[in-house]
Amino acid sequence: MIEADYSPGRIDRFLRALPDGFVLRLVFYTLLALASGMVALDVRRAFEAAAVDDRLTRTEPLPLPLPRPGDQIRPYLPRATPVGPERGLPDLPGLEGPAQAAVLSEPMRFLPAPGGVASAVGRIEIGMAERLTEFLDSPAGAGTRTLHLHSPGGSVADAIAMARTLRARGIETVVPADGYCASACPLLFSGGVERRAGRNAWIGLHQVYALDAADPALAPDLDRSISDVQTTIAECQQLLADMGVKPALWIKAMRTPPAELYVLTLEEMQDVSLVSARPVPAA
Repeated sequence: MIEADYSPGRIDRFLRALPDGFVLRLVFYTLLALASGMVALDVRRAFEAAAVDDRLTRTEPLPLPLPRPGDQIRPYLPRATPVGPERGLPDLPGLEGPAQAAVLSEPMRFLPAPGGVASAVGRIEIGMAERLTEFLDSPAGAGTRTLHLHSPGGSVADAIAMARTLRARGIETVVPADGYCASACPLLFSGGVERRAGRNAWIGLHQVYALDAADPALAPDLDRSISDVQTTIAECQQLLADMGVKPALWIKAMRTPPAELYVLTLEEMQDVSLVSARPVPAA
């Protein structure tokens, strides 16, 4: 048997030259760096989740700059109202005193006022379409000719039904100066036979969204959830077409994520025929 003359290669020579324990320390520090990165990612996600939770649940006003042309994306506040140095509190017929922010976290109320005027204030909860019909059929609401809106939105299906009720009964809609009409509320607003918006009225849209499909208790069938959203989108488009609003409005909505709001300028509302009458003067 001939004994081979073994000459270590460069890699072997490099590894043999390393201090004892170097490889183990390298592995340890690599794992430590990976673990630190994962912890940092978890902390970031926790902060992001807390920020989302604060946005979804806060009822206190949130200071935000007034949208300007080209700078119109703002956070969507489902239970609060945006405020700022250029915005006051809306004057709503039938509501005693100024419209404090807390009213937006409550289910929508219908408030009659003299002269055929009423206000719809609060969230559009499921079943609100029936409540509107009951109000308009009641002695207090039977003579309503103009409905003032101040709402963060809510149930899209109810907003669509409410819009059709207003159109069938020949009722005008108004978002008063410094009012807030977001998410599903512009659909309700579109039902007015005449539609007016006041100075600094905050009218905004975003994408239609479903329940969180990650929670099986809320959305057990993802395919059905997606199908429902697509059906709802078609119903929204049909409503706007029937109400005489140009489809360009819905394009702006579909480009805006659910957590945000595309706030329309008065010129945009006029261009797409969302407003059909002169602006409402400030109170």
